[in-house]
Amino acid sequence: MDLSGVHVPLVTPFDSNGVVDTKSIAHIAEVMIANGISGIVAAGTTGEAYALNFEERQTVIDTIVKQVHGRVPVLAGVGGMSTKEAIKQAQLALELKCDGLMVAAPAYVLPTPTELANHVTVVVAAAKLPTVLYDYPARTGVPFDQETLDLLADNAHVIGIKEASGDLDRIPMLNQRYAGRIEIVCGADADSPSFFNAGATSWIGGMANALPKAHFGILDPATRAQAHAAVLPLLEHIESGRYIAKTKALMGLLGVPCSSTRGPLAELEPDGVETLRTLVAQAGEWVPSLV
Repeated sequence: MDLSGVHVPLVTPFDSNGVVDTKSIAHIAEVMIANGISGIVAAGTTGEAYALNFEERQTVIDTIVKQVHGRVPVLAGVGGMSTKEAIKQAQLALELKCDGLMVAAPAYVLPTPTELANHVTVVVAAAKLPTVLYDYPARTGVPFDQETLDLLADNAHVIGIKEASGDLDRIPMLNQRYAGRIEIVCGADADSPSFFNAGATSWIGGMANALPKAHFGILDPATRAQAHAAVLPLLEHIESGRYIAKTKALMGLLGVPCSSTRGPLAELEPDGVETLRTLVAQAGEWVPSLV
């Protein structure tokens, strides 16, 4: 699987009754494709997958796969807190004809490096799909550290790692130690130039739901500095807290309403929306309407 380009972990819109809104999911997927997105992650963190039951997860993934219809690859997020649950999620992705997986460490569990590697090995074997690891210890409580990656690097199905640890010192280590085995995927929006200046060519970015033009501009060496400077205040503001609520509110400002979140998250308040509006104006051409 080609991981190059900008892949978006699609938000999950809910209707006024808090029900998964499949019509809006299909519309947002279409908007992303129209804006040149390279691939979609279904039921990821930005998609509030942790708040979906299994049937809702199935609905979200199935809707995206059918709407995309092979035009871009679709990865399914796998974030089960037990190996049994994660296997079930991986097998669902296979049944729904996803192109690959994005597998996170099980949150709250705190497995050892060997336990985490064994977990991933068993989960990946259940689907035998190309897999991107998702390294986000701030959410899961445990990193994909060097010991774990050494045990996974020669697994034919593990093709990349979305690096969202916040530790930019890991980039040269990953480049050197796992070259040709595990591809680095940018998972840090505000710090994204550090990845691309080091040779990364792939980005899975939640804010690409709202900022696809800026993301592609940052990925391109010719416009990287200009695009990054224009949207950095917006990126930093969204990363400072209320990430999903702010991203959804920003999408609404840009023409794709989907502000509803699922508890315990709350919608962004009007004052927060106005702050986003100001930052959008400051970013100028790099934050156009989505439609």
